[in-house]
Amino acid sequence: MMYEDALLNPPNICGLAEIELAHAQMRRHRACRIQRCAWKRVAYYTLVRCGRITPPRSSPRERARLRGIDFPIDTTDHPLTEGIPEPRTLHQVLDGLTQLALPPRPPGNGGKR
Repeated sequence: MMYEDALLNPPNICGLAEIELAHAQMRRHRACRIQRCAWKRVAYYTLVRCGRITPPRSSPRERARLRGIDFPIDTTDHPLTEGIPEPRTLHQVLDGLTQLALPPRPPGNGGKR
């Protein structure tokens, strides 16, 4: 999926933001991900707002794919990876919902629809 027409709307940053402090925070939090580190996120958007960084037009996953690099899947602390039921359980739930969606059986028909 390409985001060529997507607009980046960074959060409002006050006019007192210090560019050198933002650079220092970016260096200090080099190993952090912007999605999980408020320090890096604020520093990044400060540098974007001040014109020191131009955000990439494609996602990290898209850039990796274009370079033929496998993109690692980070499943730590991800809500969708916790407590996933077995496929059999999902099929049973779907079958039950299907039964509820069907019209009721007429009496005296031997249970056939």
